[in-house]
Amino acid sequence: MKRILNIWKNMSAPSKASIVFLMVSMIQKGLAYITTPIYTNLLTTDEYGKVAVFLTWFQLIGIVAMFSLQAGVFNNGMLEYKDKRDEYMLSMLALSNLITAVSGIVLIVGFKFWNRFMRLDMPLIILMLLLFLTQPAMNFWQSRQRFSYKYKALAIATVSSCIVSPVAAVICILIWPEHRLYARLFGAELALIAFYIFFYVQTIIKAHGKVNVSYWKFAFMFNLPLIPHYLSQYLLSSSDKLMISHLVGDTQTAFYNVAYSVAAVATIVWSAINTSLLPFTYENCKAKKFKRIADVTIPLMLVFAAACMTVIVFAPELIAIMAPPEYSIAIYVVPPVVGGVFFQCMYYIFANPIYYFKKPKYVMYASLIAAIINVILNYIFIPMFGFIAAGYTTIVSYMLQAFIDYLAMRKVMGFSIYNTKLLLGISAAVIAVSLVSALTYRFIFIRYGLFIAMLAVIYVNRRRLTDIFKTIKRREPVKTKG
Repeated sequence: MKRILNIWKNMSAPSKASIVFLMVSMIQKGLAYITTPIYTNLLTTDEYGKVAVFLTWFQLIGIVAMFSLQAGVFNNGMLEYKDKRDEYMLSMLALSNLITAVSGIVLIVGFKFWNRFMRLDMPLIILMLLLFLTQPAMNFWQSRQRFSYKYKALAIATVSSCIVSPVAAVICILIWPEHRLYARLFGAELALIAFYIFFYVQTIIKAHGKVNVSYWKFAFMFNLPLIPHYLSQYLLSSSDKLMISHLVGDTQTAFYNVAYSVAAVATIVWSAINTSLLPFTYENCKAKKFKRIADVTIPLMLVFAAACMTVIVFAPELIAIMAPPEYSIAIYVVPPVVGGVFFQCMYYIFANPIYYFKKPKYVMYASLIAAIINVILNYIFIPMFGFIAAGYTTIVSYMLQAFIDYLAMRKVMGFSIYNTKLLLGISAAVIAVSLVSALTYRFIFIRYGLFIAMLAVIYVNRRRLTDIFKTIKRREPVKTKG
Protein backbone atom coordinates (compact mmCIF):
# COMPACT_ATOMS: atom_id res chain seq x y z
CA MET A 1 0.00 0.00 0.00
CA LYS A 2 2.86 2.36 0.86
CA ARG A 3 4.45 1.66 -2.51
CA ILE A 4 1.19 2.40 -4.31
CA LEU A 5 0.83 5.67 -2.41
CA ASN A 6 4.37 6.68 -3.36
CA ILE A 7 3.69 5.91 -7.01
CA TRP A 8 0.51 7.98 -6.80
CA LYS A 9 2.32 10.93 -5.19
CA ASN A 10 4.96 10.93 -7.94
CA MET A 11 2.41 10.92 -10.76
CA SER A 12 1.77 14.07 -12.77
CA ALA A 13 -1.57 15.85 -12.43
CA PRO A 14 -2.75 14.72 -15.91
CA SER A 15 -1.93 11.09 -15.04
CA LYS A 16 -3.82 11.26 -11.75
CA ALA A 17 -6.74 12.95 -13.47
CA SER A 18 -6.87 10.28 -16.17
CA ILE A 19 -7.03 7.49 -13.58
CA VAL A 20 -9.72 9.23 -11.54
CA PHE A 21 -11.75 10.11 -14.64
CA LEU A 22 -11.58 6.45 -15.69
CA MET A 23 -12.79 5.36 -12.25
CA VAL A 24 -15.61 7.92 -12.29
CA SER A 25 -16.67 6.80 -15.78
CA MET A 26 -16.66 3.19 -14.63
CA ILE A 27 -18.82 4.09 -11.64
CA GLN A 28 -21.20 6.10 -13.83
CA LYS A 29 -21.62 3.32 -16.35
CA GLY A 30 -21.73 0.73 -13.60
CA LEU A 31 -24.62 2.55 -11.95
CA ALA A 32 -26.32 2.81 -15.34
CA TYR A 33 -26.05 -0.96 -15.75
CA ILE A 34 -27.35 -1.55 -12.23
CA THR A 35 -30.39 0.68 -12.85
CA THR A 36 -31.14 -0.50 -16.40
CA PRO A 37 -32.36 -3.96 -15.30
CA ILE A 38 -34.32 -2.27 -12.50
CA TYR A 39 -36.05 0.04 -14.98
CA THR A 40 -36.68 -2.72 -17.53
CA ASN A 41 -38.40 -4.75 -14.80
CA LEU A 42 -40.36 -1.88 -13.22
CA LEU A 43 -41.54 -0.42 -16.55
CA THR A 44 -43.29 -2.05 -19.48
CA THR A 45 -41.35 -2.23 -22.76
CA ASP A 46 -43.62 0.53 -24.11
CA GLU A 47 -42.93 2.79 -21.10
CA TYR A 48 -39.20 2.08 -21.26
CA GLY A 49 -39.27 2.98 -24.94
CA LYS A 50 -41.08 6.26 -24.17
CA VAL A 51 -38.45 7.16 -21.57
CA ALA A 52 -35.76 6.63 -24.22
CA VAL A 53 -37.70 8.86 -26.64
CA PHE A 54 -38.00 11.68 -24.05
CA LEU A 55 -34.29 11.55 -23.23
CA THR A 56 -33.44 11.54 -26.92
CA TRP A 57 -35.57 14.63 -27.61
CA PHE A 58 -34.07 16.31 -24.53
CA GLN A 59 -30.53 15.81 -25.83
CA LEU A 60 -31.45 16.79 -29.38
CA ILE A 61 -33.35 19.98 -28.56
CA GLY A 62 -30.82 20.80 -25.84
CA ILE A 63 -28.10 21.21 -28.45
CA VAL A 64 -29.94 24.29 -29.71
CA ALA A 65 -31.58 25.38 -26.43
CA MET A 66 -28.27 25.31 -24.49
CA PHE A 67 -26.17 26.01 -27.62
CA SER A 68 -23.62 23.34 -26.56
CA LEU A 69 -21.45 26.02 -24.96
CA GLN A 70 -19.78 23.49 -22.64
CA ALA A 71 -18.05 21.86 -25.61
CA GLY A 72 -15.14 23.14 -27.74
CA VAL A 73 -15.77 26.85 -27.26
CA PHE A 74 -15.53 26.55 -23.47
CA ASN A 75 -12.04 25.03 -23.63
CA ASN A 76 -10.93 27.76 -25.99
CA GLY A 77 -12.29 30.33 -23.54
CA MET A 78 -10.34 28.72 -20.70
CA LEU A 79 -7.17 29.29 -22.73
CA GLU A 80 -7.95 32.81 -23.96
CA TYR A 81 -9.34 34.23 -20.70
CA LYS A 82 -7.08 32.65 -18.09
CA ASP A 83 -7.42 35.54 -15.62
CA LYS A 84 -11.19 35.87 -15.91
CA ARG A 85 -12.42 32.30 -15.96
CA ASP A 86 -15.13 32.83 -13.31
CA GLU A 87 -16.54 35.79 -15.20
CA TYR A 88 -16.35 33.83 -18.46
CA MET A 89 -18.28 30.91 -16.91
CA LEU A 90 -21.11 33.14 -15.68
CA SER A 91 -21.23 34.94 -19.02
CA MET A 92 -21.58 31.61 -20.82
CA LEU A 93 -24.32 30.59 -18.39
CA ALA A 94 -26.20 33.83 -19.04
CA LEU A 95 -25.88 33.38 -22.80
CA SER A 96 -27.09 29.79 -22.53
CA ASN A 97 -30.12 30.88 -20.48
CA LEU A 98 -30.98 33.61 -22.97
CA ILE A 99 -30.98 31.10 -25.83
CA THR A 100 -33.03 28.70 -23.68
CA ALA A 101 -35.64 31.40 -23.05
CA VAL A 102 -36.04 32.01 -26.78
CA SER A 103 -36.23 28.26 -27.42
CA GLY A 104 -38.83 27.88 -24.65
CA ILE A 105 -41.07 30.51 -26.24
CA VAL A 106 -40.85 28.71 -29.59
CA LEU A 107 -41.70 25.34 -27.99
CA ILE A 108 -44.62 26.58 -25.88
CA VAL A 109 -46.21 28.89 -28.48
CA GLY A 110 -45.93 26.23 -31.18
CA PHE A 111 -46.71 23.31 -28.86
CA LYS A 112 -49.47 21.79 -31.03
CA PHE A 113 -47.19 21.78 -34.04
CA TRP A 114 -44.14 20.33 -32.26
CA ASN A 115 -46.20 17.72 -30.43
CA ARG A 116 -46.96 16.00 -33.75
CA PHE A 117 -43.31 15.02 -33.97
CA MET A 118 -42.28 14.79 -30.32
CA ARG A 119 -45.40 13.21 -28.80
CA LEU A 120 -44.57 14.78 -25.42
CA ASP A 121 -47.18 16.54 -23.28
CA MET A 122 -46.76 19.98 -21.71
CA PRO A 123 -45.54 18.79 -18.25
CA LEU A 124 -42.64 16.98 -19.94
CA ILE A 125 -41.88 20.07 -22.05
CA ILE A 126 -41.72 22.18 -18.86
CA LEU A 127 -39.43 19.61 -17.24
CA MET A 128 -37.21 19.76 -20.30
CA LEU A 129 -36.99 23.58 -20.14
CA LEU A 130 -36.07 23.51 -16.43
CA LEU A 131 -33.21 21.15 -17.28
CA PHE A 132 -32.08 23.43 -20.12
CA LEU A 133 -31.92 26.40 -17.73
CA THR A 134 -29.99 24.71 -14.94
CA GLN A 135 -27.87 21.93 -16.43
CA PRO A 136 -25.28 24.21 -18.11
CA ALA A 137 -24.09 25.39 -14.69
CA MET A 138 -22.85 21.91 -13.78
CA ASN A 139 -21.65 21.25 -17.33
CA PHE A 140 -19.41 24.32 -17.28
CA TRP A 141 -18.07 23.46 -13.85
CA GLN A 142 -17.25 19.91 -14.91
CA SER A 143 -15.53 21.09 -18.09
CA ARG A 144 -13.41 23.51 -16.11
CA GLN A 145 -12.42 20.83 -13.59
CA ARG A 146 -11.36 18.48 -16.39
CA PHE A 147 -9.45 21.21 -18.20
CA SER A 148 -7.50 22.02 -15.04
CA TYR A 149 -7.05 18.32 -14.06
CA LYS A 150 -8.93 18.97 -10.78
CA TYR A 151 -10.38 15.55 -10.22
CA LYS A 152 -11.36 15.33 -6.53
CA ALA A 153 -14.41 17.58 -6.42
CA LEU A 154 -15.44 16.44 -9.91
CA ALA A 155 -15.43 12.80 -8.82
CA ILE A 156 -17.51 13.49 -5.69
CA ALA A 157 -20.10 15.65 -7.48
CA THR A 158 -20.47 13.39 -10.50
CA VAL A 159 -20.78 10.14 -8.56
CA SER A 160 -23.20 11.70 -6.06
CA SER A 161 -25.52 12.91 -8.81
CA CYS A 162 -25.36 9.50 -10.51
CA ILE A 163 -26.48 7.81 -7.30
CA VAL A 164 -29.17 10.26 -6.17
CA SER A 165 -30.96 10.51 -9.54
CA PRO A 166 -31.84 6.82 -10.10
CA VAL A 167 -32.58 6.28 -6.41
CA ALA A 168 -35.10 9.13 -6.55
CA ALA A 169 -36.60 7.70 -9.74
CA VAL A 170 -37.06 4.21 -8.29
CA ILE A 171 -38.59 5.58 -5.09
CA CYS A 172 -41.06 7.66 -7.14
CA ILE A 173 -42.00 4.65 -9.29
CA LEU A 174 -42.71 2.58 -6.18
CA ILE A 175 -44.77 5.38 -4.59
CA TRP A 176 -46.78 6.18 -7.75
CA PRO A 177 -46.99 2.86 -9.68
CA GLU A 178 -50.06 4.10 -11.54
CA HIS A 179 -47.93 6.88 -13.12
CA ARG A 180 -44.70 4.99 -13.72
CA LEU A 181 -43.57 6.97 -16.77
CA TYR A 182 -43.85 10.37 -15.04
CA ALA A 183 -42.47 9.00 -11.78
CA ARG A 184 -39.38 7.74 -13.62
CA LEU A 185 -38.74 11.01 -15.46
CA PHE A 186 -39.67 13.61 -12.86
CA GLY A 187 -38.07 11.67 -10.01
CA ALA A 188 -34.71 11.35 -11.76
CA GLU A 189 -34.58 14.77 -13.41
CA LEU A 190 -35.77 16.89 -10.46
CA ALA A 191 -33.08 15.28 -8.32
CA LEU A 192 -30.50 16.35 -10.92
CA ILE A 193 -31.94 19.86 -11.09
CA ALA A 194 -31.19 20.21 -7.37
CA PHE A 195 -27.50 19.56 -8.15
CA TYR A 196 -27.57 21.96 -11.08
CA ILE A 197 -29.04 24.77 -8.96
CA PHE A 198 -26.17 24.40 -6.47
CA PHE A 199 -23.58 24.95 -9.20
CA TYR A 200 -25.70 27.73 -10.70
CA VAL A 201 -25.59 29.69 -7.43
CA GLN A 202 -21.90 28.90 -6.97
CA THR A 203 -21.08 30.26 -10.43
CA ILE A 204 -22.89 33.53 -9.67
CA ILE A 205 -21.11 33.94 -6.32
CA LYS A 206 -17.62 33.23 -7.70
CA ALA A 207 -18.06 35.68 -10.56
CA HIS A 208 -19.59 38.28 -8.20
CA GLY A 209 -22.57 38.45 -10.52
CA LYS A 210 -20.49 39.95 -13.36
CA VAL A 211 -21.67 39.08 -16.84
CA ASN A 212 -19.46 40.30 -19.68
CA VAL A 213 -21.50 40.34 -22.88
CA SER A 214 -18.32 40.90 -24.92
CA TYR A 215 -17.62 37.18 -24.46
CA TRP A 216 -20.93 36.35 -26.09
CA LYS A 217 -19.88 37.30 -29.60
CA PHE A 218 -16.77 35.11 -29.45
CA ALA A 219 -18.74 32.14 -28.07
CA PHE A 220 -21.76 32.60 -30.32
CA MET A 221 -19.76 32.95 -33.52
CA PHE A 222 -17.50 30.02 -32.58
CA ASN A 223 -20.42 27.70 -31.84
CA LEU A 224 -22.87 28.85 -34.51
CA PRO A 225 -21.27 26.83 -37.32
CA LEU A 226 -20.86 23.93 -34.87
CA ILE A 227 -24.57 23.65 -34.01
CA PRO A 228 -25.37 21.82 -37.27
CA HIS A 229 -22.40 19.58 -36.46
CA TYR A 230 -23.58 18.86 -32.91
CA LEU A 231 -27.11 18.23 -34.19
CA SER A 232 -25.78 15.95 -36.89
CA GLN A 233 -23.53 14.19 -34.38
CA TYR A 234 -26.42 13.53 -32.04
CA LEU A 235 -28.74 12.55 -34.89
CA LEU A 236 -26.13 9.98 -35.88
CA SER A 237 -26.20 8.43 -32.42
CA SER A 238 -29.85 8.86 -31.51
CA SER A 239 -32.10 9.55 -34.51
CA ASP A 240 -32.36 5.77 -34.73
CA LYS A 241 -34.47 5.72 -31.56
CA LEU A 242 -36.81 8.44 -32.80
CA MET A 243 -37.22 6.81 -36.22
CA ILE A 244 -37.72 3.34 -34.74
CA SER A 245 -40.40 4.78 -32.45
CA HIS A 246 -42.25 6.43 -35.35
CA LEU A 247 -41.77 3.65 -37.91
CA VAL A 248 -42.14 0.43 -35.89
CA GLY A 249 -43.17 1.43 -32.33
CA ASP A 250 -41.88 2.17 -28.81
CA THR A 251 -41.41 -1.51 -27.94
CA GLN A 252 -38.72 -1.96 -30.60
CA THR A 253 -37.23 1.33 -29.40
CA ALA A 254 -36.89 -0.29 -25.97
CA PHE A 255 -35.00 -3.24 -27.49
CA TYR A 256 -32.67 -0.91 -29.36
CA ASN A 257 -32.11 1.25 -26.28
CA VAL A 258 -31.02 -1.75 -24.21
CA ALA A 259 -28.53 -2.69 -26.95
CA TYR A 260 -27.22 0.88 -26.89
CA SER A 261 -26.81 0.66 -23.13
CA VAL A 262 -24.67 -2.45 -23.58
CA ALA A 263 -22.61 -0.69 -26.26
CA ALA A 264 -22.00 2.11 -23.78
CA VAL A 265 -19.74 -0.27 -21.84
CA ALA A 266 -17.04 0.51 -24.40
CA THR A 267 -17.49 4.23 -23.87
CA ILE A 268 -16.35 3.83 -20.27
CA VAL A 269 -12.84 3.50 -21.62
CA TRP A 270 -13.21 6.27 -24.19
CA SER A 271 -14.81 8.76 -21.79
CA ALA A 272 -11.79 8.50 -19.54
CA ILE A 273 -9.40 8.71 -22.49
CA ASN A 274 -10.90 11.80 -24.13
CA THR A 275 -11.35 13.86 -20.97
CA SER A 276 -7.56 13.96 -20.65
CA LEU A 277 -6.79 13.60 -24.36
CA LEU A 278 -8.56 16.86 -25.26
CA PRO A 279 -6.46 19.22 -23.09
CA PHE A 280 -3.37 17.12 -23.89
CA THR A 281 -4.01 17.58 -27.62
CA TYR A 282 -4.61 21.33 -27.21
CA GLU A 283 -1.39 21.78 -25.23
CA ASN A 284 0.72 19.84 -27.74
CA CYS A 285 -0.88 21.57 -30.74
CA LYS A 286 0.08 24.87 -29.12
CA ALA A 287 3.66 23.61 -28.65
CA LYS A 288 3.61 22.07 -32.17
CA LYS A 289 4.53 18.65 -30.73
CA PHE A 290 2.34 16.72 -33.13
CA LYS A 291 4.38 13.52 -33.00
CA ARG A 292 3.78 13.36 -29.26
CA ILE A 293 0.01 13.41 -29.91
CA ALA A 294 0.36 10.37 -32.18
CA ASP A 295 2.63 8.58 -29.73
CA VAL A 296 -0.10 8.76 -27.10
CA THR A 297 -3.25 8.47 -29.23
CA ILE A 298 -2.52 5.36 -31.34
CA PRO A 299 -1.91 3.04 -28.34
CA LEU A 300 -5.08 4.43 -26.76
CA MET A 301 -7.05 3.55 -29.90
CA LEU A 302 -5.70 -0.01 -29.69
CA VAL A 303 -6.93 -0.26 -26.10
CA PHE A 304 -10.32 1.13 -27.09
CA ALA A 305 -10.63 -1.28 -30.02
CA ALA A 306 -9.94 -4.21 -27.68
CA ALA A 307 -12.64 -2.92 -25.31
CA CYS A 308 -15.15 -2.71 -28.18
CA MET A 309 -14.40 -6.24 -29.39
CA THR A 310 -14.75 -7.62 -25.87
CA VAL A 311 -18.19 -6.03 -25.47
CA ILE A 312 -19.29 -7.48 -28.83
CA VAL A 313 -18.23 -11.01 -27.91
CA PHE A 314 -20.01 -10.94 -24.54
CA ALA A 315 -23.19 -9.18 -25.74
CA PRO A 316 -25.54 -12.11 -24.90
CA GLU A 317 -24.36 -12.20 -21.29
CA LEU A 318 -24.58 -8.41 -20.95
CA ILE A 319 -28.12 -8.30 -22.37
CA ALA A 320 -29.18 -11.14 -20.04
CA ILE A 321 -27.90 -9.17 -17.05
CA MET A 322 -29.50 -5.88 -18.05
CA ALA A 323 -33.00 -6.92 -19.15
CA PRO A 324 -35.70 -9.62 -18.89
CA PRO A 325 -35.82 -12.48 -21.47
CA GLU A 326 -38.18 -10.57 -23.79
CA TYR A 327 -35.25 -8.26 -24.62
CA SER A 328 -32.97 -11.11 -25.77
CA ILE A 329 -33.42 -10.27 -29.47
CA ALA A 330 -31.46 -7.08 -28.79
CA ILE A 331 -28.18 -9.06 -28.84
CA TYR A 332 -28.17 -9.05 -32.65
CA VAL A 333 -27.92 -5.27 -32.87
CA VAL A 334 -25.08 -4.95 -30.34
CA PRO A 335 -22.19 -5.77 -32.77
CA PRO A 336 -22.95 -3.03 -35.34
CA VAL A 337 -23.85 -0.53 -32.62
CA VAL A 338 -20.53 -1.13 -30.82
CA GLY A 339 -18.72 -0.90 -34.16
CA GLY A 340 -20.47 2.44 -34.66
CA VAL A 341 -19.35 3.58 -31.21
CA PHE A 342 -15.74 2.81 -32.18
CA PHE A 343 -15.92 4.99 -35.30
CA GLN A 344 -17.87 7.63 -33.40
CA CYS A 345 -15.00 7.92 -30.93
CA MET A 346 -12.40 7.85 -33.71
CA TYR A 347 -13.92 11.15 -34.83
CA TYR A 348 -12.45 12.83 -31.74
CA ILE A 349 -8.83 12.07 -32.58
CA PHE A 350 -9.30 13.85 -35.91
CA ALA A 351 -11.57 16.63 -34.65
CA ASN A 352 -9.64 17.72 -31.54
CA PRO A 353 -6.77 19.29 -33.56
CA ILE A 354 -9.32 20.89 -35.92
CA TYR A 355 -11.06 22.52 -32.94
CA TYR A 356 -7.75 23.85 -31.64
CA PHE A 357 -7.00 25.57 -34.95
CA LYS A 358 -10.55 27.01 -34.95
CA LYS A 359 -11.72 25.37 -38.17
CA PRO A 360 -14.99 23.86 -36.92
CA LYS A 361 -16.76 24.13 -40.28
CA TYR A 362 -14.84 21.12 -41.58
CA VAL A 363 -16.11 19.00 -38.71
CA MET A 364 -19.64 20.23 -39.40
CA TYR A 365 -19.51 19.06 -43.02
CA ALA A 366 -18.56 15.52 -42.01
CA SER A 367 -21.28 15.23 -39.36
CA LEU A 368 -23.96 16.76 -41.56
CA ILE A 369 -23.25 14.45 -44.50
CA ALA A 370 -23.11 11.37 -42.28
CA ALA A 371 -26.35 12.32 -40.46
CA ILE A 372 -28.24 12.81 -43.74
CA ILE A 373 -27.02 9.43 -45.01
CA ASN A 374 -28.03 7.82 -41.70
CA VAL A 375 -31.57 9.23 -41.82
CA ILE A 376 -32.03 8.15 -45.43
CA LEU A 377 -30.77 4.62 -44.74
CA ASN A 378 -32.95 4.36 -41.62
CA TYR A 379 -36.02 5.49 -43.54
CA ILE A 380 -35.38 2.79 -46.15
CA PHE A 381 -34.32 -0.17 -44.03
CA ILE A 382 -36.06 0.15 -40.61
CA PRO A 383 -39.55 -0.56 -42.08
CA MET A 384 -38.05 -3.55 -43.94
CA PHE A 385 -35.91 -5.14 -41.20
CA GLY A 386 -36.98 -3.47 -37.94
CA PHE A 387 -34.73 -2.04 -35.24
CA ILE A 388 -31.77 -4.30 -36.11
CA ALA A 389 -31.32 -2.44 -39.41
CA ALA A 390 -30.63 0.77 -37.46
CA GLY A 391 -27.44 -0.71 -36.02
CA TYR A 392 -25.98 -1.40 -39.45
CA THR A 393 -26.98 1.98 -40.87
CA THR A 394 -25.26 3.57 -37.89
CA ILE A 395 -21.90 1.84 -38.38
CA VAL A 396 -21.91 2.74 -42.10
CA SER A 397 -22.65 6.39 -41.28
CA TYR A 398 -19.97 6.62 -38.60
CA MET A 399 -17.39 5.08 -40.92
CA LEU A 400 -18.21 7.75 -43.49
CA GLN A 401 -17.95 10.50 -40.87
CA ALA A 402 -14.57 9.27 -39.62
CA PHE A 403 -13.22 9.19 -43.18
CA ILE A 404 -14.36 12.75 -43.93
CA ASP A 405 -13.01 14.00 -40.59
CA TYR A 406 -9.66 12.40 -41.42
CA LEU A 407 -9.56 14.28 -44.73
CA ALA A 408 -10.52 17.48 -42.91
CA MET A 409 -7.68 17.04 -40.40
CA ARG A 410 -5.17 16.63 -43.26
CA LYS A 411 -6.49 19.78 -44.92
CA VAL A 412 -6.30 21.87 -41.74
CA MET A 413 -2.95 20.51 -40.53
CA GLY A 414 -1.27 20.05 -43.91
CA PHE A 415 -0.02 16.61 -42.86
CA SER A 416 -1.17 13.38 -41.24
CA ILE A 417 -0.57 13.28 -37.49
CA TYR A 418 -1.28 9.57 -37.23
CA ASN A 419 -0.06 6.35 -38.84
CA THR A 420 -2.89 5.89 -41.34
CA LYS A 421 -2.15 2.24 -42.18
CA LEU A 422 -2.18 1.29 -38.52
CA LEU A 423 -5.51 3.07 -37.94
CA LEU A 424 -6.97 1.25 -40.96
CA GLY A 425 -5.76 -2.08 -39.53
CA ILE A 426 -7.37 -1.40 -36.16
CA SER A 427 -10.62 -0.34 -37.86
CA ALA A 428 -10.68 -3.45 -40.07
CA ALA A 429 -10.32 -5.70 -37.00
CA VAL A 430 -13.29 -4.01 -35.29
CA ILE A 431 -15.43 -4.31 -38.43
CA ALA A 432 -14.57 -8.00 -38.85
CA VAL A 433 -15.53 -8.80 -35.25
CA SER A 434 -18.74 -6.76 -35.63
CA LEU A 435 -19.82 -8.76 -38.68
CA VAL A 436 -18.79 -12.24 -37.53
CA SER A 437 -19.76 -12.26 -33.85
CA ALA A 438 -23.53 -12.00 -34.39
CA LEU A 439 -23.38 -15.30 -36.32
CA THR A 440 -21.80 -17.08 -33.36
CA TYR A 441 -24.14 -15.96 -30.55
CA ARG A 442 -26.06 -19.26 -30.57
CA PHE A 443 -22.83 -21.24 -30.28
CA ILE A 444 -21.26 -20.39 -26.94
CA PHE A 445 -18.17 -22.59 -27.40
CA ILE A 446 -17.36 -21.04 -30.79
CA ARG A 447 -17.84 -17.54 -29.38
CA TYR A 448 -15.67 -18.12 -26.33
CA GLY A 449 -13.17 -19.90 -28.54
CA LEU A 450 -12.93 -16.83 -30.78
CA PHE A 451 -12.36 -14.66 -27.72
CA ILE A 452 -9.60 -16.96 -26.42
CA ALA A 453 -8.08 -17.02 -29.90
CA MET A 454 -8.08 -13.21 -29.94
CA LEU A 455 -6.26 -13.16 -26.60
CA ALA A 456 -3.80 -15.77 -27.90
CA VAL A 457 -3.05 -13.69 -31.02
CA ILE A 458 -2.35 -10.67 -28.82
CA TYR A 459 -0.08 -12.74 -26.59
CA VAL A 460 1.85 -14.37 -29.46
CA ASN A 461 2.31 -11.01 -31.18
CA ARG A 462 3.19 -9.08 -28.05
CA ARG A 463 6.73 -8.43 -29.29
CA ARG A 464 5.45 -7.30 -32.66
CA LEU A 465 3.02 -4.96 -30.92
CA THR A 466 5.93 -3.61 -28.87
CA ASP A 467 7.85 -2.99 -32.10
CA ILE A 468 4.83 -1.17 -33.53
CA PHE A 469 4.78 1.14 -30.50
CA LYS A 470 8.51 1.77 -30.95
CA THR A 471 7.96 2.54 -34.64
CA ILE A 472 5.20 4.96 -33.72
CA LYS A 473 7.56 6.72 -31.32
CA ARG A 474 10.20 7.14 -34.02
CA ARG A 475 7.72 8.27 -36.69
CA GLU A 476 7.60 11.92 -37.71
CA PRO A 477 4.52 13.49 -39.33
CA VAL A 478 4.56 13.01 -43.08
CA LYS A 479 3.91 16.23 -44.95
CA THR A 480 1.47 16.13 -47.83
CA LYS A 481 0.03 18.62 -50.25
CA GLY A 482 -3.00 20.58 -49.09
